[in-house]
Amino acid sequence: MEQGFYRTSGLSIAGLADHLGAPEHRLRALINQRLGHRNFSAFLNRHRIAEAREILADRERVSLPVLTIAMDLGYNSLPTFNRAFREETAMTPTDYRREAIGAETGQN
Repeated sequence: MEQGFYRTSGLSIAGLADHLGAPEHRLRALINQRLGHRNFSAFLNRHRIAEAREILADRERVSLPVLTIAMDLGYNSLPTFNRAFREETAMTPTDYRREAIGAETGQN
C-alpha cells in the first residue's frame, strides 16, 4: 500500500491478495483482526482518504477539482468518494479544503 496500490480503480481484496501473492483469507484476517478495520473497503478508504486530505490541504493544488482527486485515488464516482470522505472526517472534501487552506492563510 505504501507504493500507492490503493489507487487502483476497482481494487478488490482478491486483487490485492493476488498482487501480494498471499491467500485471500489471510489478507482478510490481517485487515480485520490485526489492523482493526471492519472490512476491506474501510481499509482501502483509510489509505485513499489520508492522501486526499494531503492533496486538499495543499495550496499548490487548490485548483485541482475534487472529482479529479477522487478518480486519481481509485474511486469510481464522486458520491462514493464524498461518502467515504465524510465518514472519515465528518465534512465534505470541499469544506475540508476550505478549512485547511483558510487555516494556512489565517482565514476561517
